[in-house]
Amino acid sequence: MIEFALTLPVMLILYLGGVQLQDGIACNRKVTIATRAAGDLISQNTTGTISASEVDDDLQLATQVLLPYAASAATIRVTEIAIANGQATVKWSRGLNTTRYNPGSRITVPNEMLAYSSSYLLFAEVTYAYTPPSSFGAIGPLTLKDSLYMIPRNTDQIDCTDCQ
Repeated sequence: MIEFALTLPVMLILYLGGVQLQDGIACNRKVTIATRAAGDLISQNTTGTISASEVDDDLQLATQVLLPYAASAATIRVTEIAIANGQATVKWSRGLNTTRYNPGSRITVPNEMLAYSSSYLLFAEVTYAYTPPSSFGAIGPLTLKDSLYMIPRNTDQIDCTDCQ
């Protein structure tokens, strides 16, 4: 009985800590999948043009990947980047629960991507304000995030004239 009384608190701490760690890892994985879904949905455009409402719909669809976590804690942004003369500039940008980048503004991309002159990239970003399932332990609110660069699949670029 004494051994049980001494080991029970340690075992409870390990168990509850493991549950929180598993939940945090699962949520982080969902953030990664949502990032890929947001970029992938838009990169599959076959016409070369997309409307702001279609982009917004795709961003809403990407939040479905986050279930069972609350989509209201997520921010999703997709930006088309034009690369010319070694400079990367924003062509258009849309965000869900966040601001968009201003068209024409410069944006930082990895140097390897600047080598593809006269090309376009889609940049998807997701952040999630993760709150652990219980207040147990020292794990507080965490900001989980991921980003991804994609090339439009079926066209050279995807123009969004009303995304300004």
